Amino acid sequence: MKILLILLAVVLLASSGCSFSASSAASSDSSAASSESSANSSASSSPASKETTYRDDVRDYTEAYVKSGGQFDAYQKRLGELAKQHDITNWEDSMVTYEGIGQGLGRAKVGTTQLDTYKQNLAKGNPQKMAAMQKAYDSQK
Repeated sequence: MKILLILLAVVLLASSGCSFSASSAASSDSSAASSESSANSSASSSPASKETTYRDDVRDYTEAYVKSGGQFDAYQKRLGELAKQHDITNWEDSMVTYEGIGQGLGRAKVGTTQLDTYKQNLAKGNPQKMAAMQKAYDSQK
């Protein structure tokens, strides 16, 4: 009885155009993609990578915000949300935040007056934060 079922399965697979090698290849490809995804996930969970992706998200959001406009309070709230998504516990004290902001302002091609306004409003006079924003802004030229 088992032999009949196995033969029937083979006949059905053969008649439907499927092959074991194609199925195995697809399974192998899927496993490779899954392994690569796991490796990327592990790499992105490292602290340096976490900060890099956070900085890049802040940069991209800042650029979009400057180009489209909006409420400053909403901008700051979104910065906090981005930090939370990336497990950054105190975005207001993280230099990575100010690097991202500076890069975003540079990409948005704001003038020095507008840059100074952002530095004053976000860094609140902190020279290290302002310097981080300036350096990141200058790197985008």
